[in-house]
Amino acid sequence: MGYKQITLTTIVSILIIAISALLGGYLSAICQSPWYLLFLLPIPILTIYIINNFNQSNRQIAYFFDAIRNEDSTLKFPTAIRSKSLRLLYQSLNSLNDRIQEIKLQNEYLEKYYKTFIQHASTGLMAVNDKNEVKIMNEKAFEYAGIPSFTPLHLIPSRNADLFQILTIIKQGEAHIYKRHTGESHINLLIRSKEIHFGGKVSKLISLQDIQHELDEKELDSWQKLIRVLTHEIMNSIAPIVSLTGTLRKFFIEEGKSVLPHQIDEEIIDNVIQGLDTIEERGNGLVNFVNSYRKLTRIPKAEFETFRVSGWLEHICILLKEQMNNRQIQLELSVDNKVSDLIGDKKLLTQVIINILNNAMEALEEIPENRKIKISVERSKQNRTLIRIANNGPLIPEETIEKIFVPFFTTKEQGSGIGLSLSRQILRQHRGNIYSDSTDNITSFLITL
Repeated sequence: MGYKQITLTTIVSILIIAISALLGGYLSAICQSPWYLLFLLPIPILTIYIINNFNQSNRQIAYFFDAIRNEDSTLKFPTAIRSKSLRLLYQSLNSLNDRIQEIKLQNEYLEKYYKTFIQHASTGLMAVNDKNEVKIMNEKAFEYAGIPSFTPLHLIPSRNADLFQILTIIKQGEAHIYKRHTGESHINLLIRSKEIHFGGKVSKLISLQDIQHELDEKELDSWQKLIRVLTHEIMNSIAPIVSLTGTLRKFFIEEGKSVLPHQIDEEIIDNVIQGLDTIEERGNGLVNFVNSYRKLTRIPKAEFETFRVSGWLEHICILLKEQMNNRQIQLELSVDNKVSDLIGDKKLLTQVIINILNNAMEALEEIPENRKIKISVERSKQNRTLIRIANNGPLIPEETIEKIFVPFFTTKEQGSGIGLSLSRQILRQHRGNIYSDSTDNITSFLITL
């Protein structure tokens, strides 16, 4: 409203100047009357008025923005003045200043709120700019890093070089494990990164989560499952041996005395031979079980190399082509163009793929026709290689699918139960993993690398 008043006053003044100039010119040129000076007199007066009015308004507006730039919240323009136009302008500037201060207070409140929220978060949080300078670090992050909370942020790299090295190399969507040992205990930190783009600059929001408790529970659960399987397998072999040994002993001891040689007939000899055969069979089974356990615990260290994914999988398909044809299985291979090379131990990864394909072929024997296996490879949003091996054989029961990666767990009569657990260990050497899913008439295994 003040600006409209100023504009109206200026327009009226300009119109008066124009009319005065026209009348003065008319009286001077046409009428040749000395009264033209009377009409020319308002021109300089109104011109000075307009200039002063604009200068005063401009000075006050400039002063207002200078105060805002200097964060001066005490600025107040007087409104008890005679000039209505300036009074309205000052009222508008005061209202604008009040609104700016209100927004500023809201921002300060939100900043304090978020800082308090971050400081009391149970997850360690850090912000690192594009120059790898730590800008924000909450108390939990200081604790996880083993650094006193009063440490200046610019000294963080020198106080924990190993952690800072991870912060500099970690990329969007990646996860790293950082282990730190103290005098009393040790922790395992899961470190994740999220990029933030703002003002043409890229910063990283780093989260640090202590997963030691989860790892301990997982390890305990794994040990319990392994012990149950080991106990089951060992007892299956030992119990018959102990029972047969007792039975055979009765053939040669009666009433606490040894049987004489002439009392041993052909039937006893046949029974003893059968019992010894059974003991040998059970003993060999136990030896094979121990060998399987030794194989599971002695996985060769991965020797990494770069190789073409498509050529590698095509070679595996050729190796198994005859077996697939004999079992009337259709094998399909699909590799996304975005996937080219892979870094890993080619021999160990080949062992993983062949093991899964062998399991799929055995599963497909239970359906009479239309047997299919599909291998598909694609790149994930996190830039990881995904290899999915799917078949249309019988689904894996829900209560079984959670156990198939447990060592020595098997549903096959002649199975060792180490294939999938061995595959998972190999993939973990490659910082990858394997997951299973059995829904919608499709059983699939997803390998991430």
